[in-house]
Amino acid sequence: MLQKWAFTFVLFLSVLSASAQFRKIPAVVTDAFKAKYATATGVEWKDRLTAFEANFKVGEKDMKASFTSKGEWLKTESNFTYNSLPLEVKDGFKKSKYADLTVTGVMQVEEKEKGVLYKIAVKKNEYSKRNLVFSKTGQLISDNGTII
Repeated sequence: MLQKWAFTFVLFLSVLSASAQFRKIPAVVTDAFKAKYATATGVEWKDRLTAFEANFKVGEKDMKASFTSKGEWLKTESNFTYNSLPLEVKDGFKKSKYADLTVTGVMQVEEKEKGVLYKIAVKKNEYSKRNLVFSKTGQLISDNGTII
């Protein structure tokens, strides 16, 4: 019984430390962030081991940006509403086989390598959900389904 308790305690500490900040955010990273998002407020940093992630607001929009340890910008995600999507993306969604599903979330993702993409989370029911990724021209690029 004592061994089981000790194992559980060690596991708990491991999980706790996994979400802790491991490294100090390098100045080159914070400087790159400030240069790209000069009007950002409420900035909170997280160390994701492979990148540093800033959660922040620009105006009323919640955003998240990732940078390498050398200050190189990787991507930015921003919450969107369905109504604020470009017409081409809404049209692409309406023409897709998923148009009858309920939209549960929308996000714009700007990536260094891929440019601007739009993620639309949809669900058929509580157990069947999909994450759809559209190009800015409305083309469905990927469709990742999850069953909970």
